[in-house]
Parts: sequence; C-alpha cells; structure tokens
Amino acid sequence: MNCQIYLSRIADGDHAAFSDLYKAMRTGLLAQARALLAGDIAAAEDAVDEAFMDIWQHAGNYGGRGSANGWVRRIVRNKAIDRLRREGKRESVLPPESFLQVTDNAPAQDSHLHEQDTSTRIRAAIGRLSPAQREAVVLCYFNEMSVQDIAEATGVPEGTVKTRLHYARKMLKGDLCVGDIVHAVPDAATLPAGQMAGDTGTMLRN
Repeated sequence: MNCQIYLSRIADGDHAAFSDLYKAMRTGLLAQARALLAGDIAAAEDAVDEAFMDIWQHAGNYGGRGSANGWVRRIVRNKAIDRLRREGKRESVLPPESFLQVTDNAPAQDSHLHEQDTSTRIRAAIGRLSPAQREAVVLCYFNEMSVQDIAEATGVPEGTVKTRLHYARKMLKGDLCVGDIVHAVPDAATLPAGQMAGDTGTMLRN
C-alpha cells in the first residue's frame, strides 16, 4: 500500500481512506506499541487509537520528508512513550504469554511439541529484552522492516538500531539453547542499512 497517497486523501477529509489505512496498519502498529508497553494490550490499543486521531487531524502535516509509513509509526511510538511517562510504568519484561500475542505475523505453531516449546522459549526470551531492543526485534524480525525503515520509524540513527539488534541477539543467545537461534539469526550490525536483518522463520529455525 502507498501510505503517502492515503495520507494525502485523509488530509482532504477522505473518511474511506482513513478507514482503509487504519485497517491496513493497525495490527502491525499494535505489535509495536505492545512491545513498548510491556504487553499491555489495552494501553497499546489506546495509544494506536490516539495516534490515528492525530493522523486524521494532522495528515496534512506530513511533508514528504522520509517515508509516510515511518511518519505514522513515529506518531504511534510517541503516543506509547507518552503513556509510559504519564502512567509511570517502568516494567520492561513481558510475560511469555503476552509476547505470544505481540507478534502479529508470528507463524502458526507446529504440531510437534519440540517446535512449540522452542517458539515459546524464544518469545519468552524476547519478552525479557529492554523496550527499545524489543521494539527493534519486533519491527525487524516480525514486521520485516529494514534497518533504515526502523531508524526512521523510531527516530534514532541507523547505527543505534543496529546496536540494539546486535545486543538483543547476544542476549537471546545467552537465554536460549544453541540450536534455537544461534547462527540462524543474522547479526543486524553487519547488514547494510536497507537490508532486513531477518524474518520470523529465520528466528525460529533449528
């Protein structure tokens, strides 16, 4: 989808375009917000809805600098961070069952118990990352965004994104068995800015 075209139509008061953009992006944005809000689904939904209210009112403010998708994601991110500050939340660890719902593109669990167990342990380990690292992992490996796009969406330099992914990978390797993710998950710090660090299937490969 061309997010820029949708924003242009929304700026002209097109309700249908607003509804279409909301439906197309809500699930991925909700995953990003939950990663920042320690799995709090209600707070994440509120953050996304508040962001879309701003988008409806201020779509005309998108000036074409950077991607429209990144502009939308920054609004959602800012709303989630505002909620953290307003509510004084400091909890950064997600219960394993919460993270199972954070990743909107997570693959269906295999019928084999071993693969189910591996999937659960990986998500539990991701839930123990810091919010910034967890957000980077969700955007990269589950929303399949490039390092460049993540940097734009989160408002940090590409080098910072690579660092967050690099240390997240190291922490995951420390939490999990060698066969779970080691060597299967490429180190984002070594990738070109426009290349995706990996995908969900890569993270879950034995």
